[in-house]
Order: sequence, then structure tokens, then C-alpha cells
Amino acid sequence: MLHFSDHIFLIFSIILLSNSAAFLVGNPPKKENGILSLAPRDQMTESKEWTRLAIQRLWAERELMGVTPIHVISPPGLPALKIVFKNESASTTGSLKHRYAWALMSWALLEGHVKNGTHVIEASSGNTACSLGYMCRLLGLKFTAVVPDTIELVKVKRIEEQGGSVVRVPISDRLIIAEQLAKSTGGFFMNQFKNAFYAEEFHESGSAPKASANLMHELLRQLNNTPPDVFVHPAGTGGTLSSIGRYAKKYGLKTEIVLADTQYSVYFDYVMNGTFSKNTGAHHWIAPGMAGIGYGAMGPARIAQTTSLDPAVIDRVLKMPDLASTAAMKVARDIGINGGTSTGVNFLAALHIGALLPSERPVTVATILADSGKYYETTYFNRKWIGAKFEFHGGLKVYDCWCEVIKKCFESGEDPLKIGQKACKNF
Repeated sequence: MLHFSDHIFLIFSIILLSNSAAFLVGNPPKKENGILSLAPRDQMTESKEWTRLAIQRLWAERELMGVTPIHVISPPGLPALKIVFKNESASTTGSLKHRYAWALMSWALLEGHVKNGTHVIEASSGNTACSLGYMCRLLGLKFTAVVPDTIELVKVKRIEEQGGSVVRVPISDRLIIAEQLAKSTGGFFMNQFKNAFYAEEFHESGSAPKASANLMHELLRQLNNTPPDVFVHPAGTGGTLSSIGRYAKKYGLKTEIVLADTQYSVYFDYVMNGTFSKNTGAHHWIAPGMAGIGYGAMGPARIAQTTSLDPAVIDRVLKMPDLASTAAMKVARDIGINGGTSTGVNFLAALHIGALLPSERPVTVATILADSGKYYETTYFNRKWIGAKFEFHGGLKVYDCWCEVIKKCFESGEDPLKIGQKACKNF
């Protein structure tokens, strides 16, 4: 039996709980027959239940994701070198961005940014949009991708196949228009450039009995827990390389983290000199760039605001010529590594790094095959397109020169960047 003081405490608690629930949803408490209604709390409970089930669906998706394969090649001229490609084109949506979109959506659900009925908007060069479209379809959410007007049509089709809508804009306007669209529709702008910085921890599961989605964690298991000597990759948003770098630093791996930056991107200076946090790099940007990677056209690079690239976890930065990287895509395909723009950058960077490392002991350079070359048949694998779009860079003559240099250096073990920058600059 309750005492009088207990009755008073119970009534006070009910009133406090009712007012708190009403405050959270922005409505005053309602009275029905003189009793404070707890209906707003019921609505909040229903919303949290949807979120709980949505997170469960994402964990079920993580189990389906499995482990993407690795491909190991040893250049004939560098027998002590192993280049390990983590083949993310084997993911459900065909690119590295599948696990990345999973982490972004996990973060957005847990933080309450995405709820039942939320219209999700993202600015993307194609791959992230396709993967986020998949996650939204999985959860029954509407999705719109704001993409550059230079996007390959095959990427547009992939986004639409996931149920997403596509808005084409100039590349420099993607972030602005995506944010405006989110405000006008009441939706949520996922903003991978900013929020991958916060979502990075969602790549890991800690000690929970769930599979980590961190690429480095997965790669280590595939390499029998032997860390690679070097991990090299470019950056678009910077989220992937930052998650790999943080993992390596957090767990004390003796792996050098190398950013392979594209030719006219500002990331090299952003990491090395702390510049471009106040100034835009748009005036440095020269089309077509390497689709999906590099940064410059969209304004200043500010960590956790406009980019998720964390300079603190990068050990070295390389500058890679765009036309040389395009040529490297072809040479890589010819030896069985059929990847897109970032794969070309990675292959060229790995050969360069391998040529400079000591050959007395075995050396492993790990990198990523981020997406399939089939998405670039009409662009970076099309000679007519290369001749037209890279005319400023020297066109097909320079492209063919780089192809020959990279192919010969793969066979000889020489540094393709050193030789190519001399041999291919005078056309």
C-alpha cells in the first residue's frame, strides 16, 4: 500500500514525465478528462521503434556484404613487391562506397537525422549515390542524388535502378544545391564530404559480436594479420582513407598511409601545408580531372565541414598526373586489374612506391580497386573522349607515351613517374 508521500511523488513524476515528453516533441501537454495525455510519448516511441528496426536491417545487410576479395600482383621487374588490391567492385552495389554508405546511414539513424519518411539527399559523383540509394530502398526512404553534369550515363542508370532520382548540376554547385534541396523539401542532406568524419567510427564494431565494416580491419584478416608496409589511396571526400589511417594509428600498425592526390586537387597542399581551408581551389581545377577523386572545385577544404580528409593520419602525399593515371587504368586492365579512375591512380602510385622501396626484403603495398572499369567505357577508356577532354594535357600523344612508360616500368621495375615526367612532357 502506498503512503501519502508516495502518492504525491507518483503524481509529481507523472506530471514531470508528461511535460518532458511534450517538450521533446514541441507540443504542450494535453488534458483528456482531467488527465495529462501521454500521446506525444507514444509517437516518439513509435519513431524510435522504426529506427531500431532500421538499424537491425542494416546489420542484416552487413552480414550479406561479406568480405570483398583481394587480388595480388607482383611486377616482373620488382619480384620482392606485392601489390594487394582490395576489390571493392565486388560489393553489392559495385563500389567501395557500399560499406561507406552503410556507415553513413548507420550514423544518420543513430543520431536521429534520418527517421521514418525522411527524404535523403546526397551530393555525389555517382558511386556514393548508388550505394546510398540502395540503403534508402532497403529502409523504404526516398532518395535524390545531386550529381555533376559530366556524370557517365551508366552511373545515372545505376542510381535510378536503386529507386533514386537524379539532379544534374555543375560540379562546383553540388554541395550548395543539395543543401538547398534538403531545406526546400524538409529532407536530410547526408553530405558525405562533411559527415564521413563523424560516421567513420561506424565502420567499426568494437568488441560487439558484429562484423566490422572497416576496410583495414577486413584486409588484415585476409593478410593473416600481417600489416602491409604501405597503404595508398586517393581521396574524394577523404572518408575512406581517414578511416584506414585512424585504424592504423589507433592499433599501432606499422603501415605508412599515403595519399595519392590528383594533379589539380588541393588536397596535397591541404595536408602538407594546412592551406585552402579559407580559399577555394576552383581556379586551380582543370577538367576533366579524375572522376570521383580530388578536391578543389567545390570551395575551401575544411575538416569536418566540407571534407572528411584528416591530415593527422596521413604520412605522405603524392601528386599524380591525371593523364598518366588515365594511362595506368589501361595498363592495369591489360594485366587483369579492371578498375576505374582511382584504381589507375593507385596502380601508378604503387609502382612508383615499389620502385623506391628497398628490394632486400619482401614489401607489400596495399590499395583499393574501388569500382569497375565498365563504368568508364565511354570516358576514361575511350580514346576519342581522352583526345578531346585531355587536349590541354597533351591529348593522345602524351597518353600513349604514358601507356608505354608504365608498361615498360611494370616489366623493368623502374619508377614510372620519374621516367614518364621526362619522356612524356615534350609532345
